[in-house]
Amino acid sequence: MAAALHAVVQGLLVFDETLLATPAFTHAPNDLIEPLSARELEVLRHLAEGLSNKEIARALAISENTIKFHVNAILGKLGAQSRTEAVVRATRAGLILL
Repeated sequence: MAAALHAVVQGLLVFDETLLATPAFTHAPNDLIEPLSARELEVLRHLAEGLSNKEIARALAISENTIKFHVNAILGKLGAQSRTEAVVRATRAGLILL
């Protein structure tokens, strides 16, 4: 309980893991221009891990150009100007957990 209170004071969200199975956490937020595809979410998770396009392409066994396409789509759908901003917005929206 103390750790949860400390996290809230720092501006973090705290919730029970069982809530992750609810529709509010399994769908993209309503303010997205367009929902992220399953592949875009997969790429986004790798972005959150700090992987480069080349590393993501290798991990997903697809071309680096395809990763660039997905990254651009993710940035556009989240209204982000950078990879870091995309990860922050996705985390705040509940799309990914860090």
